[in-house]
Amino acid sequence: MERRLYAALAHPLVRFGVGFFVLVFLLVFFGFFVPALVRLAGWPPDFWVLGYGPARLAGYLGALGEAGRRLYALFLMADFLFAPLYGLWLAGWLFYLYHRPTYARAALLAALMDLGENLLLTLQLDRVDPVLAVVAGYLTFFKWVFLAYALLAFLLGLFWQRR
Repeated sequence: MERRLYAALAHPLVRFGVGFFVLVFLLVFFGFFVPALVRLAGWPPDFWVLGYGPARLAGYLGALGEAGRRLYALFLMADFLFAPLYGLWLAGWLFYLYHRPTYARAALLAALMDLGENLLLTLQLDRVDPVLAVVAGYLTFFKWVFLAYALLAFLLGLFWQRR
């Protein structure tokens, strides 16, 4: 069953079709949301690779102000759509390149961590909860660990495929 799912994700129409939407989202994120948020308060917590705690998150959300938090809420809503897209896209490519579900799972785990992080950050836009902030920080850290592994495997797979 799992193998059939990954085989469907590895189909060229899926890989390139979903890849198109991933590219559109990246352009929206880095063309609109990220520059606006960086101007207001620096890089959003989603990009804090080493995680964070309640004080750092509260400082960031406070620096955003009311209008900035509304913009960040829109960013998080868009990321709720982006995370599954990049997870499925990357999983499809990894299965295509390696023909093993093991590599593809890392991409799906990164997307799952990203969804959890988005949920916890959305819940804290008005008031930071110390426990939720720590859990969100750990999810952010592990999202980047799994994503780095998946992207490295993807790049190596492309390199070996060309040889």
